[in-house]
Amino acid sequence: MKIDVVCPLYCADDEIDGVIAGLKSQSNIQLHKVVFPITDDGDVSAVVQKIEKAGFDYFCVSLSDFSHSLTRQKAMMEYCESDVVLMMSQDVHFVDENAVFALVSAINEITVYAYGRQICKKKTIEKYTREKNYGKESHTVTAADVASMQLSAFFASDAFSAYHRPTFVALNGYDNSHMMMNEDMYYAKKIIDRGYSKAYVAQAVVEHSHSYGFKALYERYRATGHWFAEHPEFDNYKTTDSGMKLAKYVLKRALRDFNVPVLFRFLPDMTSRYLGMKKGKKG
Repeated sequence: MKIDVVCPLYCADDEIDGVIAGLKSQSNIQLHKVVFPITDDGDVSAVVQKIEKAGFDYFCVSLSDFSHSLTRQKAMMEYCESDVVLMMSQDVHFVDENAVFALVSAINEITVYAYGRQICKKKTIEKYTREKNYGKESHTVTAADVASMQLSAFFASDAFSAYHRPTFVALNGYDNSHMMMNEDMYYAKKIIDRGYSKAYVAQAVVEHSHSYGFKALYERYRATGHWFAEHPEFDNYKTTDSGMKLAKYVLKRALRDFNVPVLFRFLPDMTSRYLGMKKGKKG
């Protein structure tokens, strides 16, 4: 299967080798165009040299001009050519050689967006949050599912996703709207509202993890809350107590595993998330 790839890079000197090797390790796909939007914050010559050596494409964006939505949209609209485009972040690692093929195979003229399963192998809270958010069963979401799923119907992640590019172009992508997060969720709602579907492909797996301190976690959730405040089109959907369910799941799993570091971190971690989201929604 012929595909294009978009992978934004920032301070990627230590990761670019792994990204290139990971893509080249994938089976049953033909990499037509691989595009790296590079946020230019210092000397990027070493990264550029490795991209050029691999035969891939790139363009540079200043730190002040970078946008999770507009930068990806530019890559999709101006550089990509294939019907199916893999979107990925620089810090994901494919768990096997079929991860990309499993994901992009879900894309067609009806299912125009798909995202894969993300796991965390570290014994941290993120191990359990990813277990909860990225289950072992694949599913497809259509407009008929929104009433029961509410806000979770639009859950998506461009850390590892696939797009039907002709539909993306026809719908004007992210509507030229500047977003520093949740462009994936914005697009998921857009396609479902227009009668398309999105897929979660549990067989397409990547390892993906972060290491946030409490302050960074608070700021991340504050930014998320602020994003929702700026996008009232999501106000009509209930969260179905997802935050509380997630907290209960994490605590239950940590107790079962007798994961002492997670148990010590649990309360301040969840409090940081809650307070950050609450503050962000207030503006």
